[in-house]
Amino acid sequence: MAAHITAESLTEGTHLRTADLARRFAVSRWPVEQALKELAESGHVRHEPNRGFFVRGNGPAAPAAPPDPVHAAYLRLAVLLTEQAIGPQVTEQQIRDRFALTRRQTSDLMGRLIREGIAEKRAGYGWNINTELTAPDALDHTTQMRLILEPAALRLPRYHLPQGDIARLRRVEHDLLDGTIDRAPPDALYLRGAQFHEAVMAGAGNPFMLQALMRVNRVRRLLTYRAMDDRERYYRQSREHLAILDLIEAGDHAGAALQMEAHLNKVRHSLSALGFIVTQDVAGTTPG
Repeated sequence: MAAHITAESLTEGTHLRTADLARRFAVSRWPVEQALKELAESGHVRHEPNRGFFVRGNGPAAPAAPPDPVHAAYLRLAVLLTEQAIGPQVTEQQIRDRFALTRRQTSDLMGRLIREGIAEKRAGYGWNINTELTAPDALDHTTQMRLILEPAALRLPRYHLPQGDIARLRRVEHDLLDGTIDRAPPDALYLRGAQFHEAVMAGAGNPFMLQALMRVNRVRRLLTYRAMDDRERYYRQSREHLAILDLIEAGDHAGAALQMEAHLNKVRHSLSALGFIVTQDVAGTTPG
């Protein structure tokens, strides 16, 4: 959590909402609350009764996070899953032996895959892997869905993104362009991108569309891990995000929808060029 505060460049007084952090890290509220309590004890955040936790100004520098064996195993497992080199069924012992994890760590790892929709608990023991969501064409399928869903949200008659949200999203993008892209861990960059698109989608006021996008983003997180080290594309994407915000702020939602389509096609084209999308029609897709 301390590393997250540093990576996100959270300023003094930022409210660390338990529910938001639980959704971001795909965990229950309990471990988030425990982490925040520990940070309050160490002076990284302050706790205000009946209000919650807030970033403390001039507090101790966030310590270097020790290696997380569960996260390291997740990264290795992401590669194996996208290469179809594991599954469709796995047992606890197989996971423990392959990644040198404890029983608790194995449970945490597979619990994360369950929350992301990649795995489900088998009756008796072990887990089933949803190989359709990790197949070679799965990433392209998620992009196809986004191309249908996200521009459509901007074209809804009652679409409205509050000015405060626009300003907040714009600050995030400028922060990224001002150097955070080079400093933040790849996972934090992915989360910021996902949160931008989810915030824009929220302006449609349609919870079903938002939930669909959030689920797709959880799956994409695993599928795109190997592409996260290409930091140059994050600069392009941040500039495109700002262009979308400018159009939304100007009330040109039709223009914003077209810009979103161009943006998503560029993402698709970029992932294809990196070899992470296996499809025959990307080359013919207008990249923007």
